[in-house]
Amino acid sequence: MPTLVRTIAAAATMTLLYVVSPPTAQAAALGGQVQPGAVSCAGSVPGCVRRLEHTLATVRDELGCDHRAPFAALYVRVQESLQHVLRDRPTFFTEPTWAARDLNAAFVSRYLDAYRSDRNGQPVPRAWSIAFTVARTGQTNAAQDALLGANAHIQRDMSYVLAELGLVAPNGISRKADFDRAQAVLDRAYEPAVQDLTRHYDPLLAAADARWNPVANLTAHELLVLWRRNAWHYAERLTAAATPEEFRRVSAAIEDNAAAWGTLLAAVQVPGYRLVRDGYCRGGRTGTPVSPSRAWTPPQLPASLASGRLPRGD
Repeated sequence: MPTLVRTIAAAATMTLLYVVSPPTAQAAALGGQVQPGAVSCAGSVPGCVRRLEHTLATVRDELGCDHRAPFAALYVRVQESLQHVLRDRPTFFTEPTWAARDLNAAFVSRYLDAYRSDRNGQPVPRAWSIAFTVARTGQTNAAQDALLGANAHIQRDMSYVLAELGLVAPNGISRKADFDRAQAVLDRAYEPAVQDLTRHYDPLLAAADARWNPVANLTAHELLVLWRRNAWHYAERLTAAATPEEFRRVSAAIEDNAAAWGTLLAAVQVPGYRLVRDGYCRGGRTGTPVSPSRAWTPPQLPASLASGRLPRGD
C-alpha cells in the first residue's frame, strides 16, 4: 500500500493515550498550561468509550467538509476500535480503567480544549495553531491534515497527559506495557479510517503516492514509534522535574519539537487542491487529484527528528 496511505495509520494511532487527574505541582506552576481534562467518564469502561465516541462523532459531523474534520473522523474510528478490543479481549489491558477510561477521557479532553479554543478565537499551542491554520487556508491533502492533528495531539498533548496521570500504577508497576498495547487498537482502526477519509474528504487517498508524504522515508509504523517514544520520554522528564523552572524547560522542548514537526508536515502544498477537495466532499465527486511536481522530493528530516533522538540539551 502506498506510503502516504500507510502513514495515515500514525494519525489514528495517537488516539489511544489519554488521562484525567489533578494537575501536578509543577503543572500548576505553569499558570494553567497543564490542566485536568474536561471530559469525565465515571462508571464502566465500555460506557466511557461509547460516550467519547459520540462526542467525537458530534465534532466530526459539525465540521462537515471543514479540513479539520479528517482528524476527528480518525479519532472516532479509534474509539470504535477500542470498543471492539474491550468486547473481544476484556483482559487485553492490565489496567483498563487507566488505559481505556481515565487516560482516554483526558486525552480526548486535550483535543476538545484545543478545538473549542480555536473555534472561539482563543490562543492554542503552536502545534495546534499550525494544524488549524493549515486546515483553514492551506492547499494540503486530507492525510496531511490528519497527520498535523495527530502530531499536535501525540507529540504535544500526550506527554502532559501521561505525566498528569502518572507513569506508574498504584501497585508500583510501570504503565508502559499498556501504553505499548495501544498499537493493536490503532492497527484495527486503520482500514476503516482510511476508507472514511477516501470516501468523504479526499479523492487523492484512493490512489495515494509517496511523493505526497512529507516524511515519505518513514513508514506509518516507524512514524508512530518515533512520535510515541518521544511522548513517553518527555512524560518521564516532566514527571522527574524537581522545580517549576525545570518543568518549564521540558515544556518548552515539547512545544518546540511538536511545532517543528508541524512545519515539516505542512511543507508540501499544491495550489488549487483545496478546491478539488471541497468539491469532492460536498458531493460533486468529480475532482481529479492534482499531482505534485515530479521534481519535488521530500525535505530532509533534521537528524534529531529522523533518528528519534531529542535535540541536544533537551
